[in-house]
Amino acid sequence: MSCCPEPQVVTVTTCNTFNTTEDAAGTPVLVFQQTTGSPSGYVTLVNYNASGVSANVSTDSAGATIIATADPDNSVTVYVESLQELYVFSTTAGTQVLGQVVVNAIQTARP
Repeated sequence: MSCCPEPQVVTVTTCNTFNTTEDAAGTPVLVFQQTTGSPSGYVTLVNYNASGVSANVSTDSAGATIIATADPDNSVTVYVESLQELYVFSTTAGTQVLGQVVVNAIQTARP
């Protein structure tokens, strides 16, 4: 018998909508933030058909690490090994993108 508690698997599931005209050089929209631990899992970027251009999701606010790009009326799902923050921005400054980002991730935590 161990004196330490067994690790627990914690599920993180979010669905956040976005509506922005900002590009990577502007102020991308923060759509996910994990302040404790480092979950891994699937990120789905959905770009609605009302969007004027492609939407991008990045793991940094500068838009340097783009993990997915979706054209209007399309979606893209990617696996991300270490999720901390996700930002969404328009491909073209001043052109509106609307959609949602769905995160389904897990992480191991000790009680």
